[in-house]
Amino acid sequence: MNFCTVKETAERWGVSERFVRKLCKEGRIENVVRDEDTGLIPSGIEKPGRKKYEKKPPLDVDLSDYAKRIVRQRIKNNHYGIYEYIQLNLTYSSNRMASNRLTRNEVEEIYRTNKITTTFEPAKVDDIIETVNHFAAVRYVIDNITAPMTAVFIKQLHHILTYGTYADRKEKIRPGEYRVSKTDIGVPAKEITGAVTALIREYEKGLITLDRILDFHVHFERIRPFEDYNGRLGRLIMLKECLRHEIDPFIIDDKRRGAYNRGIAAWSEDHEPLISVSLEAQKRFQGKMELCALFQYARYPEPYRGGKL
Repeated sequence: MNFCTVKETAERWGVSERFVRKLCKEGRIENVVRDEDTGLIPSGIEKPGRKKYEKKPPLDVDLSDYAKRIVRQRIKNNHYGIYEYIQLNLTYSSNRMASNRLTRNEVEEIYRTNKITTTFEPAKVDDIIETVNHFAAVRYVIDNITAPMTAVFIKQLHHILTYGTYADRKEKIRPGEYRVSKTDIGVPAKEITGAVTALIREYEKGLITLDRILDFHVHFERIRPFEDYNGRLGRLIMLKECLRHEIDPFIIDDKRRGAYNRGIAAWSEDHEPLISVSLEAQKRFQGKMELCALFQYARYPEPYRGGKL
């Protein structure tokens, strides 16, 4: 077998020597003599084609039709469907509850164009970073619908939400790491790991219902495992668990945050207030899903006229 050098191969293929060495390192050129001095490559071999990336695995057979539709739209990155509705409205509402000041239209512009046009007041850099991070967090949730609830998953989701934010840059939080500071809210820092582990262990027992998802959410918020972003993280977890267990998902509208917070506060004595808010949100979501299905088929967006989302 005749051989030629890396330089000769690069000239014949019309690429850089660095690229040829990269192909050798990845094992995409067969019968290479791995010699640092000579870099012998079979002389007659053709340039490898583009690397083929594996597509996402087929849709899980255990998913509900509801979840399958969302996953399918996530894979294809479809616009105007239920997946985009979740991205835009959960991101807007959940961030808005945490004092993010971007408008619904600005969130939509960032999502669809990766740009933002401010009309009323300058946008804060952190508001934009939080929005982009939340988009990534929703993608992570959809990509891991069937994954069991674990501390590792929760920490990774928190890392995605917070990486690069002002709090991260100023080292006020540690993305993906539990709280270490003292606080009047939540359990003591040294008890967080045990509290989260026990909560997950108890949650994963038995049949998961809407009541149990809400119960997990309330106790998670009361533990307050991270320095910040616990509310947004908890609402993302509720979305995942609803889809995982074939329960109609819901998005708590920013305008209903008062009733939502009162429901969390009253949970130990009365489950009804929080369940009522969630069921109301489910009905709105179901109506939007039917509408999104029509617009997805027609391939044009639902006009947004402000007001309730």
